[in-house]
Amino acid sequence: MRSLYVQQKVFKVTDHYPILDENKNPVYFVDQDFKFVGNTVHVKDSEGNPIFTINREIFTFLPRYKVEFVDGREIFLNSRFTFFKQAIDVEAQGQKLFVQGDFLSRSFQVLDGEQVLGSIDRELFRFADVFEMKIHDESKQDLIVAIMIAVDNIIDEQEKK
Repeated sequence: MRSLYVQQKVFKVTDHYPILDENKNPVYFVDQDFKFVGNTVHVKDSEGNPIFTINREIFTFLPRYKVEFVDGREIFLNSRFTFFKQAIDVEAQGQKLFVQGDFLSRSFQVLDGEQVLGSIDRELFRFADVFEMKIHDESKQDLIVAIMIAVDNIIDEQEKK
């Protein structure tokens, strides 16, 4: 199992932050484009090479995201609301994954059926957003990072309302 960490800035117009490993070494760099409508995030590796781009689709009732990897893979994240819980369906190369979480506790799990691929926890009572990602299946690391960014965007949008 691998852990990754994110600490975002308090006052921000757009997100620009590194994602760090257990030794505080950068693994990813996240850069969000400034837009009045929608949301586009570019993610690069520690060398500055692009890995994937996340676009929030507009004109949808609930948040929907498209992740485009540089190798041509695409995944879709469809948010849906269940009673007091946030759920996200993930369509990834014919594979159906599921993100289940609780906005009150800020804790989410990425599931493949009953198997936990990773978890995302946002620390409570912090001035800035701080996330810890635990990757149980390291082959899904990029996917879990993309999901964390989408979940963060969903939380930010809901807190604005």
